[in-house]
Amino acid sequence: MNDEFYVKVDDEEKGPYTFDQLTDGRLEPDDEVRTPFSDWQKASEIPDFLEYFKYEGYYFPTEETLAGFGIRLAAYVIDYVILVFLLVIGLATYVSVTAPGSDVNEFILKNEELIRTIVAPVSLIAYFVITAMLPMSASIGQYACKLIIVNAEGQKIGPGQAFLRGVFKFLSGAFLGVGFLGVIFSKYKQGFHDVMSRTYVVRKDVY
Repeated sequence: MNDEFYVKVDDEEKGPYTFDQLTDGRLEPDDEVRTPFSDWQKASEIPDFLEYFKYEGYYFPTEETLAGFGIRLAAYVIDYVILVFLLVIGLATYVSVTAPGSDVNEFILKNEELIRTIVAPVSLIAYFVITAMLPMSASIGQYACKLIIVNAEGQKIGPGQAFLRGVFKFLSGAFLGVGFLGVIFSKYKQGFHDVMSRTYVVRKDVY
């Protein structure tokens, strides 16, 4: 590891600084840094600082860290199973409270269109919005697969991005899952919902 760094501040070179001096909490990912043997780079692009930024809660979307289609599909399958389970439990609870003694299956069949067009979509959107807003910044399936949702700066997303991502994720799957295919073909492995909400899915296990 290098222990002599220079930082560009207002187009003026400052330094040298040691690693500890730079990582006392003031180094930002976009700060331009160089060593005596390298050109200027963003601090986030220098391997010496990756652990520091990870500790600070950054997970940068790079070619090496972006999650591919396979692992994201595995995460979605886990989420789908969880969603179906929660939906069934929720409907069963609703029936037991509002109509004690009624048959749950009969209720589902009787209200199939309402459940399919409103209850299920709202539940799906709410699930992905709420989980993305939690400290883990990932759905349960993504967390199990060691994935995290981040913005372009490598930070956890806020409520606004989480809401947009949840809505557009529903739309990604609403048309035969076409919106998910972008993960295979796009440069940054983004589905339609990722592009529209300006988010990325990163693998935590490669750090």
